[in-house]
Order: sequence, then C-alpha cells, then structure tokens
Amino acid sequence: MIRIGLKTPLDAVPEIAGVGFDCLELPLRDVAALSEDEFAELTEYLAYLNVRVGAVSDLIPDGLRVNGPAVSAQAQHDYLSLAFARANALGADIAAFDAPKARAVPAGFDFALARRQTGNFLRIAQGHAAQAKLHIAVMNYRRAECNLINTISEAALMAALLQLENVGVLADTVQMALASESLDAVERAGSSLMYVHAGCALKRTLPKDGDGEDYEKLMELLTRTGYDGAVSCVCEGEITAESARAALARMTRARDKAVSNH
Repeated sequence: MIRIGLKTPLDAVPEIAGVGFDCLELPLRDVAALSEDEFAELTEYLAYLNVRVGAVSDLIPDGLRVNGPAVSAQAQHDYLSLAFARANALGADIAAFDAPKARAVPAGFDFALARRQTGNFLRIAQGHAAQAKLHIAVMNYRRAECNLINTISEAALMAALLQLENVGVLADTVQMALASESLDAVERAGSSLMYVHAGCALKRTLPKDGDGEDYEKLMELLTRTGYDGAVSCVCEGEITAESARAALARMTRARDKAVSNH
C-alpha cells in the first residue's frame, strides 16, 4: 500500500512525530553538517520518538556544484560518502536529487557539457548510494526554479539514458502543476517512478481539504500503475501539528478511495 509521508525540517520533528505519518523525509545537507556526537543524538532521538525516516532531500549543501566551471568530482565523492552513509544509518531508502541551485546551468555555460556533468554526478552518487542501499530519485523543477530537468518526462529520460541501477524519478506534483504538466505524466513514468511529492501548488502549502488539488486522481494513477512507494506531503514555510494532521487526513482519504476503487 502507498505510504503517506511528510517532508520536514529537523526542528519540526518533535512537534509532528506523533501525528501518525508512515515516514518522514529529512534534509540531508543538515544531517550531514552535524558533528558525530550530534548525529548520534539525532538517531537516538528519532528512535525514542519511534519515527521512521523513509527519505532524504535537500541533497546538496551550498558551495557544492553538480555542473558548471566550479565542479569538483572529489568534493562530490567526499560529501556523498558521508551524507549517504548517514542517510542509511537513519533508515532512509530514497535520496531525492532536488538541488535546484546546485544543478542549475550557469548563464553562458555550455548546456551539453552541463548535462554530461550532471550525468557524471549521478554516476558518482549512484556508486555511494549502492553502498548505502539507497535509491536516487531525480526530481522535476519548473524552468523558473531550475533550467535543467523541468518535467517528469525529462527526469525519466535522464534516468533511462544513464541506465544506472537504483536511479529513477521523483514526481513532484507541485512543480508539475507550476510547469503545466499533466498528472498523467506520473502514470507514463511507469516503473521508473520511485518517489512522489504532493502539495498545494497555488499556495505552496501542505495538502488539505478545499485546496483545489486533485489528490484522488493522483492516488488513482499511482494505484493503477502498481506504485507502492511513498507520497510525501510538501510545503514551503512553517509546518505545525495541525497542518500536518490535516495533510495526513486528506491524503489518507484519497489513497483509501483509490484502493477501494481499484
């Protein structure tokens, strides 16, 4: 059955831990920046709260480039080795390749070269991910936020061209809506689909009743394709226990309706 998750900053975990999500999605760059003692405290605290970490996102810290003239393969190796090992220790099985700033092609830079560099980054990432038992899900961004990989179709094509085990697609329905991409693209992604983000595109808030989004259609499409991963609720801005509970209730109803209709 499709799991319902929540993307959350570390400082919001205590408030939303008891809401009842199947899994949480945590910011990897913040996790990687912790000292060894701080990371040990985090893992103990998550265990105490009985929180399951299903995914990590906010993949890349400021200063680390995916493409462009300042790319350093060694820096990529060094960061990903530590970061993915910690993701594994938290229990995550998905690493979202989001990083819109790090992967945006700089103005005037050769676009074809940037694509090749991005592929090289994913090859490096896949090597470390394999050791950490992680799957890498390539996320779509509308062009206004990142000029590389703007649709689900482009993310699926990137994954297909690289032919890397454990690299697939993250369908972010907020970015899809902002790019005027139909939800039907989720179904067309087929077996390459590894992870899903859902939220209100207009207000960039967590899912809730009356926000204008068709979560029933999303869940119907996912159920029809046999998807059994997670749908992670996403937003910009503060997350409260109240907004988290509303999101969980909204997405659970949509999922259960899709299952009953299938």
